[in-house]
Amino acid sequence: MKQKLLDEIKEVLAQSKAWLECEADYIKLTAAEKFTVLMSSLVLGAVCLALGLFALALMSMALVDLFKLFMTPSLAFLSVAGIVLLIALLLFLLRKPLIINPIARFLTRLFLDKKL
Repeated sequence: MKQKLLDEIKEVLAQSKAWLECEADYIKLTAAEKFTVLMSSLVLGAVCLALGLFALALMSMALVDLFKLFMTPSLAFLSVAGIVLLIALLLFLLRKPLIINPIARFLTRLFLDKKL
């Protein structure tokens, strides 16, 4: 009876050890998956930012050419610079709802949501 009980305890301990190893592997895989999602989002954001800046430069030059039809070239450049600064100011003033909150929601969903 005593030997049977010891064998059962050893079996339970062996199964507990196997379960803990599986849990550790699951945690590692989950962390790797979430890190991959985070890094791919950062890379995608950087690429979109670079392309957006390039598109903004081209659109600014096109707007300058359009304004040159109505005003002197230096005034056209100043007008477009003012428009870009106004957009930058609006982006700065609305940084919380436009930038900070979406990033916080994404990171919260990524790290706290169990289904992802």
